[in-house]
Amino acid sequence: MQIPLLLWCTSLPLVASNRHNSGDSEMNAVNFLQTGVATFVSPLAEACLRFMHIPKTGGTSIDSANLHLPPGQRAFDSYMLHTYDRIAEADQIDEKDLGNLFDFTHSSWRVYTPFKKLHRRLYHWLPPGGMDQCQDVHTPPSRSSAVALYYQEDHCTTFCVVREPLARFWSAFQMFYYACDPESVDKKAQELLSDLLTRPYERQCFFMLQVESIYGVTNKTAATHQYCNRILHQENLNQEFDALMAEFGRNVELPEEDMMSNWTDSCNMTVADLRPETKAAVYEYFKADYEAFGYPKPDF
Repeated sequence: MQIPLLLWCTSLPLVASNRHNSGDSEMNAVNFLQTGVATFVSPLAEACLRFMHIPKTGGTSIDSANLHLPPGQRAFDSYMLHTYDRIAEADQIDEKDLGNLFDFTHSSWRVYTPFKKLHRRLYHWLPPGGMDQCQDVHTPPSRSSAVALYYQEDHCTTFCVVREPLARFWSAFQMFYYACDPESVDKKAQELLSDLLTRPYERQCFFMLQVESIYGVTNKTAATHQYCNRILHQENLNQEFDALMAEFGRNVELPEEDMMSNWTDSCNMTVADLRPETKAAVYEYFKADYEAFGYPKPDF
């Protein structure tokens, strides 16, 4: 059972040496803005900042950038940071190596699956003992009072990222299903969307509504609280993330390559190749996301 950890240890120099090279690995390097003493100090430099990781919106790249910063100088707090802190403590890994550990363990599902199984007790699964559990990282506030409290702490700003719902669905679908022709995809997608009506958190919350994470309800019109204060957009993530970090005086930028992108590159289909029936079904299920975040209805 020590093979995944040993594999990481032997691969660490390679991961570190390739951090600034582009390539197929989703664990491509993280480039940081560590340019010395800034000439301007943001009044928000010491303010509390937290990240809400909504699945399939670029969150792995954001977490990677943060974990690569030195201990005590990380740009924001997050459930993912807490998880890898626990793993590092249990495995006696130096905190300075969290970024490389995170990148390596997310380099492919062949690495991540046994690593997560080996360290399952160190992940916080919610609800405890319930069905269709999700990591706290992905759990919406509506499903856990502890998560809700974490994201609404006084004097703390929470940021998150949303994504065009059809593109997000297709990215998540490719992680769990091997269908790669329009007819097979439609069959599997229709079955999944039907299941989600009664089990919205299956597949570890990867297909849950984005509005539920941000507003704690399945329709924005019913919201009484907004858990994510600053909503970024995956379609313009680099620019919006850079602007937010500059506003808060945090010297960090995203990786040059999207993390985990090679987890879903085995199929050469794109959203444009999906059948009209598939697009229509996805739109109907995620209609609340389209309405909440202003994305136009897809063509189908």
